[in-house]
Amino acid sequence: MLIDKRLLDLITTHARRWIGVAVLLGWLIVILNVVQIALIGGAVDQVFQVIPPPKWLLPVFLGIIALRAAATWVARLASHKAAEQTKLSLRERLYGHILKLGPGYLGGERTGALVNTAVEGIENLEVYFGLYLPQLVLGLTIPILLVIFITTLDWLSALVLLFSQPLIPLSLGVIQRQFRAASNRFWASANKLSAQFLDSLQGLTTLKMFTRSQAQGEAIQAQTEELRQDTMRILAVNQVSLFFIDWVSTLGTTVVAVGMAAWRLDSGVLSFGEALTLVLLSVELARPLMLLGSFFHAGVSGIAAAQRIFSILEIEPAVKGSPQATEPEGFKPEIQFEAVDFAYVEEQENPKKQRPALHKLNMSIQPGETVALVGPSGAGKSTAINLLYRFFDPQGGEIRLSSIPLKTLPLDWLRAQIALVAQDTYLFFGTVAENLRLAKPDASQSELETAARAAHIHEFIAALPEGYQTQVGERGLTLSGGQAQRIAIARALLKDAPIVVLDEATSHVDAENEAAIQEAIERLTADKTVIIIAHRLSTIRDADRILVMADGQVIETGTHAALIAQNGPYARLVSAQRVVT
Repeated sequence: MLIDKRLLDLITTHARRWIGVAVLLGWLIVILNVVQIALIGGAVDQVFQVIPPPKWLLPVFLGIIALRAAATWVARLASHKAAEQTKLSLRERLYGHILKLGPGYLGGERTGALVNTAVEGIENLEVYFGLYLPQLVLGLTIPILLVIFITTLDWLSALVLLFSQPLIPLSLGVIQRQFRAASNRFWASANKLSAQFLDSLQGLTTLKMFTRSQAQGEAIQAQTEELRQDTMRILAVNQVSLFFIDWVSTLGTTVVAVGMAAWRLDSGVLSFGEALTLVLLSVELARPLMLLGSFFHAGVSGIAAAQRIFSILEIEPAVKGSPQATEPEGFKPEIQFEAVDFAYVEEQENPKKQRPALHKLNMSIQPGETVALVGPSGAGKSTAINLLYRFFDPQGGEIRLSSIPLKTLPLDWLRAQIALVAQDTYLFFGTVAENLRLAKPDASQSELETAARAAHIHEFIAALPEGYQTQVGERGLTLSGGQAQRIAIARALLKDAPIVVLDEATSHVDAENEAAIQEAIERLTADKTVIIIAHRLSTIRDADRILVMADGQVIETGTHAALIAQNGPYARLVSAQRVVT
């Protein structure tokens, strides 16, 4: 009956209590209905016997109605409480797991599909936890309780009605496979549409530039039509199932009950009031299973939505922190790569399909040294930095920080030692101050302004309509490239980490901004261990050492002057860029 143990394991202790409250109130509602029906049956018999009903009957009858309405309201509230708490727990767990999977996992996923799974997929479990699970318990227990009560009226009628009840669960089992297949197709289409729509929004400028917005719109329309068809399949299966269940419940319960009541009344076993009670109880007998059938689609859809969620949760993080990891004493910002091998796994389903990135990489960076990594695209420069951050772990060799293997260091502590100014600065939707405080959440306003002044961006921020409380827009789109880059430098200054990584930090800015940014970078990197990744070789001439990489290895090392004198790969790169030497 559509029970997934993994979904049950998600229910928190507090949520289980709320589900328990909903079930208990469901039983109370049924008991109140039975009492109400029994009172009606008794009153009918009294009418036939020309006995006036007792004066307390009407107040008790109205009290039962009021109590039942209150119990129904509280039961629904308890169900939604259970669903909300379970969804919140699952959403936190999923987000935390994605954080553990890290950028390496996200590189192989479509962001829109992942967002749809994390938002709509989890939201779709509302009805599963809030309605389907409580109704499942009620649907399996209430008929038994009612049959026991009917036995007090007529054991034979109770026996016949008991055997008629499995028809509804059996009918649900027949349509389960079709419903599950339709739900799986629906969620696959929904994820694909979400991913395609997000791609279109993020690439809207590119689509306009290449006049491909109409073609992309037609592609989205085609995907929307596919989703519509999958939605209609689910609705068709659901409506057919509800129609079938209603007929089964009617033929299997109410008609049988009416026939039995008429026969037993004619036989003198039941009075007219008792026969009426039997018929009315048959409606209550069928109701929980009919409601279970109505919520059946929610159970199937919830499990279908959960499949993608569980497929993510079951992925093992490529990088795991060691429980025995401890922060080192006497830390020195010294970095060593010792015969490091690394290859990217191109397909999660086929781990053997790999793309080599580093091969026996050896390099050492001393405390306070500025080292530049240069080389053609694909040489392994960014991969080396990703390994230093432990977004990935090498398949061979060892990386050490202060002579300590990275794997033995706490992940959060390790990443706190490195400040990054990347080629593509990422600013979150929010204020300037909020983006700066990513580096130091408890930073005072004075600290923000000091960092901004050092990055030559304070005057610009102060001139904004709301100063440091000005919204920068999604991805910082309201700022120029140079302004966003200087905010990133201010953020790195605020972090004040002993190791600074500059990944093409001035590649997207003009000459005027580059001069200001270069001065800010000099303040950022003072007395730090610095790694510069650069294609524009004019920006790294003053580095203490330059490491030339190719095919995942260091093939040449030295100062700018020494490498030019060697007339090797670096000299050829400089010549190709026509750098004045």
